[in-house]
Amino acid sequence: MATLAAAPPTASTALAASTNGSNSRSLSPNLMALAQKNDVFPLPDSLNSFVDLSGTATPVRRGSTAGKANEEPPTFDNPYNVMIHNCNHDPAKIREAYNTHRTTRNSLSRHKLLTDPTPIKLDYILLKSHVLQDGTVDHRNCLVFWARPPTRVRNFIAKVQEKLKDIAPNLWLMPPPNLHTTVLEITHSRTPEYIADVVNTMRPALQSIVDYTYTHRAKLTKPMLSFDGSACAISFIPATPPTTDTNTSSTSEEDTHNYNYTYHHLRRDMYDICKASGVEIDSRYTVPSAHITIARFITTEDHVPENLTIGETAVKEAVVSPTSILADSSQADLSATIPAVKIEKSKMEKWVDKLDEINEWLAGYNGEDSEWVVGEEKGLDCRIGRLWYGGGETVVLGKGF
Repeated sequence: MATLAAAPPTASTALAASTNGSNSRSLSPNLMALAQKNDVFPLPDSLNSFVDLSGTATPVRRGSTAGKANEEPPTFDNPYNVMIHNCNHDPAKIREAYNTHRTTRNSLSRHKLLTDPTPIKLDYILLKSHVLQDGTVDHRNCLVFWARPPTRVRNFIAKVQEKLKDIAPNLWLMPPPNLHTTVLEITHSRTPEYIADVVNTMRPALQSIVDYTYTHRAKLTKPMLSFDGSACAISFIPATPPTTDTNTSSTSEEDTHNYNYTYHHLRRDMYDICKASGVEIDSRYTVPSAHITIARFITTEDHVPENLTIGETAVKEAVVSPTSILADSSQADLSATIPAVKIEKSKMEKWVDKLDEINEWLAGYNGEDSEWVVGEEKGLDCRIGRLWYGGGETVVLGKGF
């Protein structure tokens, strides 16, 4: 499997500086200037909207009529507290919100795939830097905290990837060692210097942050295939206590997990402790989702008429485009560099049928590899660099259990 392009000297220099620098060093004066630099890639995901579809995301704002008479409604510095509040701190309602978000999103995506004549959004950065390996460098440097699924879950996901590959052999599949879910994104699409500066600020707190899941354990369960026109992912929802069989007490006695502490509580806590380390959180979204991206579209050739060699055509257009997706981050130029490819309806219908078939299988699957506790095998992974496709570098890895 192809790997990320080698980091330029500036990235290595910046990383070394962040590693050897003083732990007490504050953010540099030029940090905001670095953040405004435009020499970064646009996001393939920018054609998607990160909208909370759970129905629980409306903030309780100061001055609203919510709450008791003459009682000032609460405000939240931490965006994750909004849903926890609106779910009345009920783990079952939080789980329901996560499930509502993913099922609603799938429903909208399904409709678009079947009705939009050009629903597939190709990832040309992935295509050029990883598949063609044409020397293109992905300049989107990020700083995140990942949770790595344990081996049994990675093996389970590989089975789902095989099912997808059966009907769409040209999909790009995330390599099993790269699988991850993002617990918290600190910042994204930055320069190496910017990322190094933020890491240096956080460094005194990093080990305690990545070890947090050793004592604060959130269980994820009920995998579902989430999809749209650019990628597929396995999404999980927070676990709730299993139903106890009235004929035996073994389940309730052996299961000591704290189900009141959900994945959303973990994300809330991570937001607070990371912010307390001295940085601002510049995350793209806080939607209720615990997903692991497992596949991306890099060509439309699995969904177009047999006599149309669109795979070759699309690659050539992307490479020679005068307004390169690799240099211009404006939405207009981004759209101009993506050829609109009309898919064959019957092939898209078969693709959607396959997605539905996989989800029917997942809905009835209850194997031990269908759930996991964040922090199993490995603690959180503080990751930096060009990590959009599972790459990058680990700064600090947490203690697993």
